[in-house]
Amino acid sequence: MSRGPVRSLWQEQFLADLDAVARAHPELVIVRERRRLTDAGEMPVQLGIHTGGLVQDEGGLDLEPTEIVEISIPANSSRPPLVHVTHSRFVGYPHVLCGMVLCIYLDPNREWNPGNGAAGFLNRLWGWFADAAAGKFDPHTSLYHAIGGTSHATASTPTVVIRDEIGKNAGRATLVDRTDRRFDFTVSDGADGLRAPIVTAPAHLPLGTGTTLFELAMLLDDPTLSRGGQPAPGVPTKAGSLSVMLIAAAKRNPESSPQPFILAVPHPAGGAPHILVGALTAEVADALRSGGEPGDPTLDWWRVSDERPSVTTRRDSTRPTASFVGRTVMIFGCGGLGSWIAEFVARAGAKGIVLSDPAAISGGLLVRQNFLEEDIGASKQAALAARLRAIRDDLDVDILGLHSTGELHEPDLAIDATVNMAFGQFLASLSEHILVAQVAVDPRTASVGMVLVKPAGSAHTMAQLDARAGSLVGADPSLEEYHSMWSSGTHGMLVPTRGCSVPTFHGSAADLAAAAGVMVSLLATQLLEPTAGVHLFTLPHAASTRTRTSVFLPLQNRSDAAGDAKA
Repeated sequence: MSRGPVRSLWQEQFLADLDAVARAHPELVIVRERRRLTDAGEMPVQLGIHTGGLVQDEGGLDLEPTEIVEISIPANSSRPPLVHVTHSRFVGYPHVLCGMVLCIYLDPNREWNPGNGAAGFLNRLWGWFADAAAGKFDPHTSLYHAIGGTSHATASTPTVVIRDEIGKNAGRATLVDRTDRRFDFTVSDGADGLRAPIVTAPAHLPLGTGTTLFELAMLLDDPTLSRGGQPAPGVPTKAGSLSVMLIAAAKRNPESSPQPFILAVPHPAGGAPHILVGALTAEVADALRSGGEPGDPTLDWWRVSDERPSVTTRRDSTRPTASFVGRTVMIFGCGGLGSWIAEFVARAGAKGIVLSDPAAISGGLLVRQNFLEEDIGASKQAALAARLRAIRDDLDVDILGLHSTGELHEPDLAIDATVNMAFGQFLASLSEHILVAQVAVDPRTASVGMVLVKPAGSAHTMAQLDARAGSLVGADPSLEEYHSMWSSGTHGMLVPTRGCSVPTFHGSAADLAAAAGVMVSLLATQLLEPTAGVHLFTLPHAASTRTRTSVFLPLQNRSDAAGDAKA
């Protein structure tokens, strides 16, 4: 006779710890029942949590003197036990998932510490009840609260990128096939793709969406199942209208294609609706196209990347680079610094980038420049433009020849990353209303950086500011590490190949990308408050005890400022 599954060492340890806490604090917790391991190897345990002494505030969760919860202890310590209740009293409350599961760890990866054992877990659970009773949970910040509090995604389904807002009267959308794993959502008329009806829920769905078409219709009729899954008196059931919409859309979509639909669910705290994308499989959709009766088909829930401005906060919104949002930046030189700077500016949300560097890409440049094997032979400006467009669909990327005589539209910032002595004359031809910056790293390590800034309206040329900066740095012993930025000649430079090879700079991709990142953040601050001067910095691994690791030297004295003000 075969034995059933046995408890793991972690489960045995957790249960022993749980029993010890219950013996020490019977006024707080009791262990009511232990059950057999589930087929998934989890250990169910029923607990009584004494909550009668918790403070009940207005808007807080109404608790019984003792709340009965069931926990499922996993076989290993990688994730915390799952906690759920067996009643419907908590349905619709923030941080209650699908009406019964208590979300006591918002981010288990950072918050769950198995080293604290059962005691730490119980402290977290008591804290959850205390905060719930005190009304401290905010529905505005509860993740996925509009739809059962859980993420809906079926394994191996494509991702739908949503950037368009959905109007109140929108009845259908189109999912444009972008790749074999991505669709783009649009409400624009005339787009070529899979037609998807938009289903608007009458209220939020605290119990989720179900797994079949019938279950979804039942939850749309009765989101809390307080009427046994029936619609309100006098209101027709959603099952019929859902079927009609899906059949009509399926007949307009190609054979052998799935039939998606958009589910818009109002959030209990107001604002933009939460969006899910459900789908009938291609087999079920084909049955609908041929007039068949698919019964109660299972639904796939496609992954959603919801990027609507109404619901999305940029992860860099509080960082200096946020000042690039909506700006146009012109970058001259797309090599060791320019290629990295361009990508960082693109990711920061710039509206447009203009590139200029007609030099060809060779294989040796891949060591430190932001290009690929397939770019070899292409011009730097063309290859970088293609890369930037691949990073962001909405980015406007243009190419400007180094010696172009065409009209230059005034950008918000022009960056000289050319290391070209003659290029300063070209920059001088730009309008005086442009913020101009010159960037460079030392030739020996590429880990000492400089950002020279000339604000719009400055009476000085870049050459004059550069000369003043070099004079100040050369006279300051505490800036010795930066002296090489203004030294002439090729001493210490790299000869990459034998023969007639032009000396170039040392440095790795890690050095240059790190330096470029610092430069982009410094330039972002200059966009907000432009000041004539030079930023100097060293990367941490290049810092010298004799040299300041970061400094800004203003290069405009009071008389200069007065002259600029008069101009």
